[in-house]
Amino acid sequence: FNWLVIIGCFVVLASSLHWALKIVALAILGGRQLGLGILLHECSHQAFFSTVRLNRFVGHWFAGMPMLIPFDFYRPYHLKHHAKTGTDEDPDLGNIAQYPVTKSSFLRKILRDAFGLSGSKMLYGVLFFVLPGRQGSTVSLGTNEQEGAYNQSGLKNYTQVLLCHGAMIAVFYGVGQPLLYVYWWVAFIFFYPFIVRLRQIAEHGAMPAFASDDVRDTTRTTIARWWERALFAPNYVNYHCEHHFLPTVPSYHLPKMHALLKARGFYQDKPEALIERGYPEIVRIASSAS
Repeated sequence: FNWLVIIGCFVVLASSLHWALKIVALAILGGRQLGLGILLHECSHQAFFSTVRLNRFVGHWFAGMPMLIPFDFYRPYHLKHHAKTGTDEDPDLGNIAQYPVTKSSFLRKILRDAFGLSGSKMLYGVLFFVLPGRQGSTVSLGTNEQEGAYNQSGLKNYTQVLLCHGAMIAVFYGVGQPLLYVYWWVAFIFFYPFIVRLRQIAEHGAMPAFASDDVRDTTRTTIARWWERALFAPNYVNYHCEHHFLPTVPSYHLPKMHALLKARGFYQDKPEALIERGYPEIVRIASSAS
């Protein structure tokens, strides 16, 4: 489904339709880039498919490599986030520690995203820190502290990225639209960063605690409307409290799990762990500091 939506976006971008529709297609493409990230996330938990081999293969080649994230980098990085959620050892802590911020601060962040500053830093980080295995800031992937763990795989990572993206270019060239490849990076640099930012805030930002034995203190579920699912909550990633509660439940079962937990009063004493008014409410919470 993710790749069918991506193909649909490229069909719109290749057409002579109105420029406003192309902007919408780029925004949806950025949302589906997050969708690939969520598919990589699901496969890293070995939860999406029934075998380890299939999770690794699909997660790496059809989700990780298009986004320049090797499976073998992401899995230990993300599992550390689950094991050390909200502590100083959580590699994702830097993405949410500052929230809530003031409205003016939040606006500046959005403008950095919109003008490509965040996306350019993100691209630089994955190209020159994640892929070669160097220590340093990778923006949305926090700080890579895996010095020596992956640097021997740098040549392999770059080779596989070239294979994956070379195949994308070959497909675009084969259909007579080689410049469509540029749109992939336009979406990545100018649309994807804000989508990722809002996702990160929705999951763990401005919660009662950074670290807690109770996931309801650190992790939030946001009920998303259809258009929010298209942009900010692909593959049921918005059911994040449920995910942290039982990480091996596949994403496609999280809505059922949410209904079951809610019926049993899971959120009754922790209303801050459930936002039912969608992502505009997340923006309000994120920018609520005085």
